[in-house]
Amino acid sequence: MTSRKGFSGEEMSPETAAIDASPPQPEGRIVSKRMIPATEADTAHARQILRRMPFAGDMFAPYVRAIEAEPIPPINSRGGRDVEGWTAVYEAVVQPSWVNGGGGLHGAAAAWLVDMCTGTSFSRLRTKTWNPGGPSISIDMSYYNPAPPGMKLRITTIIDRMGGQLSTARCLLSEWDSGQAICSGMHTTFKRPRKKALGSDGKPAVEAKL
Repeated sequence: MTSRKGFSGEEMSPETAAIDASPPQPEGRIVSKRMIPATEADTAHARQILRRMPFAGDMFAPYVRAIEAEPIPPINSRGGRDVEGWTAVYEAVVQPSWVNGGGGLHGAAAAWLVDMCTGTSFSRLRTKTWNPGGPSISIDMSYYNPAPPGMKLRITTIIDRMGGQLSTARCLLSEWDSGQAICSGMHTTFKRPRKKALGSDGKPAVEAKL
């Protein structure tokens, strides 16, 4: 069998290559472009990001997987990437501990998945000299249908912007097979600019021009 690579560049096992990462696309679903199946390393990275959060990380991480993504854009002349529209897909299976009193996915749990899956997508795109991610300043949610325990969710993230200070991404949670929308969110993060070093006179130091 010819080896294949996931969207982070690692070799895929035959088991991962066999994942049905492209179910039928119902009307209304966010439709991605050319996608590359994820590897076990991609899922491990996503779960590592989730587990970094003391709040609920271990409660969610085991049930989330990376599924597919567009090829990661090359590093541009500024040391960053041109990432507008970059899409990645994750999977999550709703657990009994995630639901509300009505037996459906709790709104806060859904928002947490939006937060962490878009955050994982942000982290995949950073470079050694470009990491515009920062704390969340806004997560705007809309809810459409309940998701009971055991439902497999398709979590589609689309990067709208990764810039000097503000980064934004959209996220849709839908039922895996039917594509029925469960909820959607818009996540915005803000990175404070670094403070300039002060000179001996207490004023911002002026960098020498070469």
